[in-house]
Amino acid sequence: MQYGEQQCEPGHAFGPCVRNNYLIHYIYNGKGIFKTDGKEYHLHKGQFFLICPEQLTYYKADTEEPWLYRWIEFNGSFADSVLKSAGLSEDAPIFTDGEDMPVGNALLDIVRRQNADFEILMSLFWRFIYAITNGSENASQKPAEEYINLAEGYIKMNAYKRVTVNDVAAYIGIDRSYLCRLFKEYKNVSPQEFIMTLKLNMACRYLENKNLSISEVAQSIGYNDTHVFSKAFKKQFKVSPMAWRKQLDWEHSIKEYK
Repeated sequence: MQYGEQQCEPGHAFGPCVRNNYLIHYIYNGKGIFKTDGKEYHLHKGQFFLICPEQLTYYKADTEEPWLYRWIEFNGSFADSVLKSAGLSEDAPIFTDGEDMPVGNALLDIVRRQNADFEILMSLFWRFIYAITNGSENASQKPAEEYINLAEGYIKMNAYKRVTVNDVAAYIGIDRSYLCRLFKEYKNVSPQEFIMTLKLNMACRYLENKNLSISEVAQSIGYNDTHVFSKAFKKQFKVSPMAWRKQLDWEHSIKEYK
């Protein structure tokens, strides 16, 4: 996955050419034209055009109001089916966003995260795809796995604070009870159990960093009380955070000795 942004000069053009992957250009300001398969589309703020692999295209910024667009390039076996579920294809490459620009805002979140972890980027990407399929009149019902991915991404992004099941449900736009059923079906745990486990697994990784105190590790996953964190950690892993860290030190020393 690659992404970026460009404020084009008046009359700036690209093509005709073909691309190897799927490419979406979302227009945030200005206007321009997009040509493909003998058709010409006049586009403006709040719209995007889709370029499919091996599709011959040409696009050009307006000479008076050149467009500012942000773009994202991606591939994968899922891409064709997901885009088609939103009514998008080589024959139907134009999408008009809603008044609040949910698709545009979702893409902006990706472009602004230049140094984000892969997991966070993927969760933002699925949020972007969800916004497209949710905003399309031809959208089919979202795959349950999409909701799970969105939920997991939201929890990771907000691990530093208290996250409730209601927060997660509101973020991905589904009913709380439906979210609980999805987690039971696909993860075999409740959302609350999943949140707890994910946070504590993150704590294990943070404990590898000796520069972080136990208190700082606790705060990093939303625990203001170190005692409460230690109690939850011990319940999950049968040892205290301090004992876990000492065990890591011992394992590292054994490896170095060998």
